[in-house]
Amino acid sequence: MQATTIKLDPRLHSAIRRMKPREQSLTGYVRELVAREEKRAALEGAAEAYSALLAKNRDEADAMAAWESAPLADNPKRRRK
Repeated sequence: MQATTIKLDPRLHSAIRRMKPREQSLTGYVRELVAREEKRAALEGAAEAYSALLAKNRDEADAMAAWESAPLADNPKRRRK
């Protein structure tokens, strides 16, 4: 892992220290925040790409509409023996 020093102004440094769990290091907490933001941005990009796909591909949009309207919360009907 590459070591990097990031300078923070005192106000931001204090805010991060107050937010992080006591048992976690400042470095570990900031690393976790950056990783979480990276994942959030990737998921947001994927959602935007899929929305664009749905706008261009009517068959996919229809299949998604059918999936979303499925009564997945209902108990399945019992089979007759």
